[in-house]
Amino acid sequence: MHGTSIKSLIESHGSAGFYHKVVSLLNEKSLTPDDFSYYELADACGVLPRLRSLSDAQPVHERALSTPEGITHLLSESNPGMNSGLFQVITGELIGRKVIEGYEDDAGFIGDKLVSTVPSRFRSSRIAGFRALAGPTEVAEGHPYEESSFDEKFVTSKESKQGRILSINEELITFDQTGEIHRRAMGLGYYLRQERERTIIRAVTDADAAASNFVYRPSGVGKALYATDGSNRNYIGSGNTTSSAFNAAIPLQDWTDIEQALSYRATEVKDDRSDGQSRPIVAPVRQLLVAEKLRGTARSIVHSTEVALTGTDTETKVANPLHNQLEVLHSPYLDEQGSTASAAWYLGDFRRQFLWTEIWPVQTFLQRSESAAAFDRDVVLRVKARYYGGVSAVDTVFVTKVAGA
Repeated sequence: MHGTSIKSLIESHGSAGFYHKVVSLLNEKSLTPDDFSYYELADACGVLPRLRSLSDAQPVHERALSTPEGITHLLSESNPGMNSGLFQVITGELIGRKVIEGYEDDAGFIGDKLVSTVPSRFRSSRIAGFRALAGPTEVAEGHPYEESSFDEKFVTSKESKQGRILSINEELITFDQTGEIHRRAMGLGYYLRQERERTIIRAVTDADAAASNFVYRPSGVGKALYATDGSNRNYIGSGNTTSSAFNAAIPLQDWTDIEQALSYRATEVKDDRSDGQSRPIVAPVRQLLVAEKLRGTARSIVHSTEVALTGTDTETKVANPLHNQLEVLHSPYLDEQGSTASAAWYLGDFRRQFLWTEIWPVQTFLQRSESAAAFDRDVVLRVKARYYGGVSAVDTVFVTKVAGA
């Protein structure tokens, strides 16, 4: 810590004061976890000679390291395990921040652009909505206005808990391998983010519908989101019997393919009003989602300034009508789904259609090892990272799937 003795700081501030000072400096970014040495911290706390026997210290439940009250008790002078408690609390704070740092490294991730995050206290919750209302009607002089009715509809959410445990063994601290501890902690957070990303991509593409893992659950009953018969008004491709003019695949090759999909949305995507004739809806297309193998094609279509119009013997260049009108998003988790699925492309406003219901945001816990691993593998501490959430489609009309093959 910039040449200052950790031991002298602990002695001058006390265990609780030292902990709160460290947290304050970390929050102010005056210090980073990389400014600490776990070897020096263990030595200053007097636990270095007995790292292997930390399991004999006063038991510390992971919850005690995650609540202010638990931390205060651990660091109180009346607590006989105060020094080992300080080591565990500071270590938990530092490693937890590195896990979060790895998780928040969002370079290349697109998941948060595809879902709207909604905090929730309940799993499998009911997300309510209403069917579209009929438009206003002409009212003759002296006559009453027609009454509008709100027909309720709902979908149910589905969440799951995901997490991993990282073990820190004695050698990493004894040989002062702070950098390696932090690298592993960041890796834990990073791969937790990877799993969440994959969950989102597979959900918005309804990749697991064949396995009855549905993202669209109207009235609590799971159904295929992009029904191939076109009944959900969000599918272009073979088998579409609802919109016969759009019952063939459209490979993504140039701007005219997107124009054809936009024509489908303008003429076939309609509201679900129950007291009148369904009408087209205004639902601007904001994003184009493709597999990595279509990334170059999609970016060229959207970002080119000109397009060529070819006649019998002539070619005319005009301004690209789609220039920068869409945000191109791409992910290898579409390529992963196979050649046919990865040829498909998706057009719409994803965040209006998909919710990420978040019961627990990403959390970290540090626990002194009490298992056989402490003896068998010289495990001193274990870090757990987890989240609890899931994706739900709240409607069908805001994103269109276009089969490309």
